[in-house]
Amino acid sequence: MNSSGLQNRLLFISLIPVFILGALAFSWFTYNDLNQQQLSFSQRTESMSKQLADTLAGPIARNNTELIDALMRRSLNEKDARSVRVYDNFASMIMSSGPNPIGPRYPASITDTTELTLYQSGETFRYLVPIFHPDDLILNAVLSRPVAWVELEFDNANIRVAQYQTILINLLILLFILIIITGIALYLNQTVIVPVHNMIRAVSEIRDGNLEVRVPTQSKGELRELEEGINAMAETIKDAYNEMQTSVDQATFDLRETLETIEIQNIELDMARRDAQQANQVKTEFLANMSHEIRTPLNGIIGFARLLTRSNLTKKQEDYVGTILSSSQVLLTIINDVLDFCKIEAGKLMLDQRSTNLKVAIEEVCMMLAPTSQSKGLEVVSLFYEDVPEQLVFDPLRVKQVLTNLISNAIKFTADGSVVIRTMIEQQQGNKVLVRISVSDTGIGLTKKQQKALFQAFAQADSSTAREFGGTGLGLVISKRLVEEMGGDIGLESEKDKGSTFWFNIKSEVAPAAQQPPKHRGLEGHTVALIEPREMSRIALNHQLSSWGGEVDDYESTKQMLIKWTKNQAAPADLVVIDIQGLEATEDVYKHIAHMKSKFKAKVLVITSSTDEDDLDTKLLEKGADFSIAKPLRSSVTYQAVMQVLNPETPKTKEARDLKLGSSQTEVRVLAVDDNSANLKLIAVLLETLGIMVTSVSSGEEAVEKAIVNNYDLIFMDIQMPNMDGLEATRHIRRQEATDRHVPIIALTAHALAEEQEAMLAAGMDDYLAKPIDEDQLQRTLFKWTGAMLGNSINPNVIEHSEDSVETFPTVDTDALAEYETVDLVFSLEKANGKLSLAKDMFAMLLDSLEKDQEQINNQYQQGDYKALLELVHRLHGACAYCGVPRLKLAAYSTESLLKQGFYAQLEDALFVLNEEINHLVRWAKDSEIDEAFDRALKVYALSKQQKKTSLTLQ
Repeated sequence: MNSSGLQNRLLFISLIPVFILGALAFSWFTYNDLNQQQLSFSQRTESMSKQLADTLAGPIARNNTELIDALMRRSLNEKDARSVRVYDNFASMIMSSGPNPIGPRYPASITDTTELTLYQSGETFRYLVPIFHPDDLILNAVLSRPVAWVELEFDNANIRVAQYQTILINLLILLFILIIITGIALYLNQTVIVPVHNMIRAVSEIRDGNLEVRVPTQSKGELRELEEGINAMAETIKDAYNEMQTSVDQATFDLRETLETIEIQNIELDMARRDAQQANQVKTEFLANMSHEIRTPLNGIIGFARLLTRSNLTKKQEDYVGTILSSSQVLLTIINDVLDFCKIEAGKLMLDQRSTNLKVAIEEVCMMLAPTSQSKGLEVVSLFYEDVPEQLVFDPLRVKQVLTNLISNAIKFTADGSVVIRTMIEQQQGNKVLVRISVSDTGIGLTKKQQKALFQAFAQADSSTAREFGGTGLGLVISKRLVEEMGGDIGLESEKDKGSTFWFNIKSEVAPAAQQPPKHRGLEGHTVALIEPREMSRIALNHQLSSWGGEVDDYESTKQMLIKWTKNQAAPADLVVIDIQGLEATEDVYKHIAHMKSKFKAKVLVITSSTDEDDLDTKLLEKGADFSIAKPLRSSVTYQAVMQVLNPETPKTKEARDLKLGSSQTEVRVLAVDDNSANLKLIAVLLETLGIMVTSVSSGEEAVEKAIVNNYDLIFMDIQMPNMDGLEATRHIRRQEATDRHVPIIALTAHALAEEQEAMLAAGMDDYLAKPIDEDQLQRTLFKWTGAMLGNSINPNVIEHSEDSVETFPTVDTDALAEYETVDLVFSLEKANGKLSLAKDMFAMLLDSLEKDQEQINNQYQQGDYKALLELVHRLHGACAYCGVPRLKLAAYSTESLLKQGFYAQLEDALFVLNEEINHLVRWAKDSEIDEAFDRALKVYALSKQQKKTSLTLQ
């Protein structure tokens, strides 16, 4: 605390009691003086009043008015007397002298008393004194009655002034005494404060580092002891400081030597870090180059092995080729794992967030792994909870990669039983969701010790596991890093010999409502009997059918269901869904199906396995089944099958029939560039098989020469080639390319690092094709960049299904389009009933809105708003119906059918054809004289109508 605070406290401690005692003394003495003055005033005025009454007794008895008057005036000469009055014994005033009294007159009741009465107001004292007859006083004053009354009034102004003077004098005395005491306190206070100031100053300087300062020892008593103590403390601190300084100097010297050593070590560490970074970079480049070098011959092995499978082979040869393909796929998987691990370690992993159907993505993984699971007889079930939005924003490739790893591991380590994939919501806030996907199996399980080693690179549960089941040990590590990149976690719950549950969650956004697929309905009012011997599959199918509005009863066998139906314990169902895998003998199933059809008139949908005999579907249909689909089940396929069974399709018109890709509309010329002869030969064979004209060259220099001289529709360019690599060749081609022409150049590479993709695009390439190449990839790329309708080809966007699948995608058949003209104005006139102006108006309205509709359709497709896209395409289809544009109408109908059936993956092909037909019609309108064309069409229409009339007449 500072000195002024201490000084103030000391003054308060010494002066406050004095002030309190002075105030009490002042109050006591002043109070007594004022009371004494008041008492003296009362006694003096009362005595004067009594004396006047005694003096007036004789004159009043003798009725001597002059004497009475004289005595009254003389009484007013007394100090403080103000007025006097005399009343008779009836309270009537006889005489008065002086001003009117202050206050009210006395009431008549004063005659009732014989005592002196004081009436006191704020300004005066009024005494009313009885006057007795002199003789009565002598005889018996007690019993006598007054003969008159005298009232004497005194002014108390003088006494108030005297009281004020007394208060002032006492106050001045009190102030004088307080001033003297305050001076004494201040003087005494200084004798304490000055030494304290000195001590505070000394302590402050010691704190600031001046250890030489000392406190003057001038005080006495305890203060002197305190001063000496501070000086002793300063001396001790000085000694300690000197000793510490010596230690600090020594420590500084030691630290300097240590820092020099650390600096040397830092330099060495920095050099080591640079070496490690360089080594890591070399490792990354090495792995990328090795990936390319390994994939290049592997591309030829896989490609030609696939081509071999299409040739006439003996059973043994087919087995050998199958072994080559499976071994190659295993090798390719190992290479992909190592390359992914390398990308993750190098921080080059890039996520491609896009709006994707999570349910479909899971089903696609299950379909891809179906052959393995079905060969082991495992039950693989996907349970997708209803509250999970289907369309989410995530990286579909990476989620599928994680799912593929977890599900394939579950299948690999499960000898029998089931693998269940559950998808649920963990958290949801607005459009942000945390989705949890778990994969549970009934396999070998893991001990606690084995679980700890799972998520480490190149580690498996134990060496025996690696020997028995194979694998690199990188799958779970890559999955863990991928999930973490997507903002989630991954973990497992397992018990030895009781199975495992691997789970992961990802943070995602819910796609807009317009992008969410429509909820399938259609089973309202229908009862469905589900026969599924396996519990998890039964639960999944029951859930699926119930969500479509059906009332579902499930059974473990056909026999159990027929017994209940026969005994009327359960009503026959409209539809029976039977999974024959795991049921009783096949012949019994055939009998039961026939019994359901003949007796109960039920419609039967049979679920088979892709591993079943090829003629099983035919036998089932012969025995009475209405339809059959193969596992693994996809919700869209199952829904289409159920609707097909309940509402069989009527024969379709030519316009509404299923359309498929036909032969090429135009000749496509492709330049293939690769320094590896096997890969060059493979891509040439694949392209020639598809009806493409191929020019093959083996170097970048030849590719530049060929591209300058010839006009190619597409160039497939290898990246790593001697002398001039693919990037440099692409730059040369782009520099010498005509301004009005741009040939698509597609990179052939095994590299997948992000910076390499950027380098390809920067060099002028349009896309890249990853090795090893298969027909599916090749067809998608050709269709994307040339629009070629390839003969003997598979729709590039359609996932492979078994022959039993009911999922037929309505895509545009170029043969069907070729049967029509771009514009048929005669048809337009027929729809307008021969009214030329009406036909022209409808055709003009279509042309006016066509380019705007095209832009809106493409925008909605890019945004993924399929509902709005369906409305636009439906409106365009309706507008085409009366305008004589059959090719555009057919293309619009095909696109609309895809949208209505939910086949969104096939929209790209259909929209490509639709855009082409719109462009053809726009060009026709620009190049043609529409009025003249309508006039010619009108003549043809009139002639046709006349011929019809003639024909009718002849008939």
